[in-house]
This record gives sequence, structure tokens and C-alpha cells, in this order.
Amino acid sequence: MKNHIGPYRIYILLFLLVIITAEIIWSWRKDRSAYDVKETFANLAVFVGFQFSKYLFAGYQLSILGFFARLAPLKMPHNGWIFAFTFIAADFIYYWFHRVSHSWKPLWAFHLIHHSAMHMNLTAAYRLNWFSALVSPLFFVPVALLGMPIDYIVIAYVLNLAYQFFLHTEVVGTLGVVEKVMDTPSSHRVHHGSNPIYIDKNFGGVFIIWDRLFGTYQPETEKVNYGLTTGFLSYNPFKLVCHGFVYWFKPASSPNLPVNSTPVLEGSPRN
Repeated sequence: MKNHIGPYRIYILLFLLVIITAEIIWSWRKDRSAYDVKETFANLAVFVGFQFSKYLFAGYQLSILGFFARLAPLKMPHNGWIFAFTFIAADFIYYWFHRVSHSWKPLWAFHLIHHSAMHMNLTAAYRLNWFSALVSPLFFVPVALLGMPIDYIVIAYVLNLAYQFFLHTEVVGTLGVVEKVMDTPSSHRVHHGSNPIYIDKNFGGVFIIWDRLFGTYQPETEKVNYGLTTGFLSYNPFKLVCHGFVYWFKPASSPNLPVNSTPVLEGSPRN
């Protein structure tokens, strides 16, 4: 599969460059200030590191899924129905993976970087932790145990993340009836908001129906304030990647942490 995908990587990168450039032009012409030069370069630096990490951890990810797939009592065939089921199951799992990443300190350590962007634009989509591949395959073990083909699981997750890239923009407004079923730029802007009304909302990847079912849906009703609730973090990609882990190991009694009767994550929408 790698040999088939390889020749298209340059075209994918060119496509991303074109639409990001188009968004920059839109932001400039509409005076929307969706881009900050320093933050954009920080996003791109994180993106480069994340691409490298995918090669570094690919074997580990496939080994985890392969191990549990061998334990599955049944092996599902390759066909359209099985792929559709795998895609929906992967999106359901992503919802819970994402939701837990906002409420459990160890997973917030990986996810914090994504919410540290102060501007919503397409480059912010790749503000992803370089080490997230260490934990993400563990959440997809149930699909492997159901006997879903490993390549289907991988493709479903890749498509899920690819779809989410297009959600990180202010170019697209609300989409009417689509908002009831699919995650949209409007729904995802809410997710990135530090406004009190937007706290811990809209965790869906492709479908927003999980949020509607489990009580975490919130429509975009007021201007979104982006970034961590603690404010600006850094332009340094290494600090952005590592800050969540530094916070993870801070003593609970640290004066820099808010005191509350319930767990609170630094900079998170729960803060």
C-alpha cells in the first residue's frame, strides 16, 4: 500500500498548500485575522514533526492492532458493508477517545497542544502531539477484537482525521440540516472555544450524532474565543509538544494549579 500512496504524497501536499493559501487570501481580504505569522510557522513545525512521528510509530501501531486482531474469534471479510461498519465504529470510538482526552490528565497531556492555537485556521488542524500514536491504537483494540480487517481500521481512522482537517476554518458558516448529523466547521469551532458555554462540547470526528446522543452538543451561538483557558502558551514547537507532559507530572499541591473539589486540567475547557 505504501508504494501506491507514495507517488500521491506530493499532490496531497500541493493541494493542502493551495487551500491554505486560499484561506490566507480570504482572511486578508475579509480582514478576519485568522492567521498569525509566528503561530502559523509554529503549526507547520509541529506538522513536520508529526509527519516524522508517523513513520517512527507505524510499526508499533500495527503491532498493537495485529496482536488483538489475532485474538478475535471471527475474521470479517473485505466488503463494503464491513468497511462501513468499521468506519462508523471507528468514529464512535474516536468520540470517546476525544472526550476522555479532555477529562483525564494523562491523555490531556497529549491533547493539550491541539487546543493551544489562538487562531482557527487549516494549519491549526495539524497542531498534534508527536507522541499521540503511543496511545491512539489502544482505543481501537475493540474494533480489532470484533474481527474487523486491520487495513480497514487504519483507513477509517486516517479518513476520520483527514475529514477533521477541513473543520478547522472560519471560512464556512453554518450548514443547516447537515449540522444535525455531521461534524462541521461551526461545530468544531465550538469545540475549540474557551467560552464557558463551549466548554467540553462537540467531541465528534465525522459525525456529530454522538454528541447529540450523549449530551455534549452545543451549537455556535456566540463569537468563539480560541486557545487554552490559561491563555497563550508558546511559539516554540518543542514546548508546545512537551508542555502537557510537564503539567502531567506537576505535584497536585502546586500553587500554579487551580484548587477545586473536582479534577481540573490546566488550560483545558474544564478549567
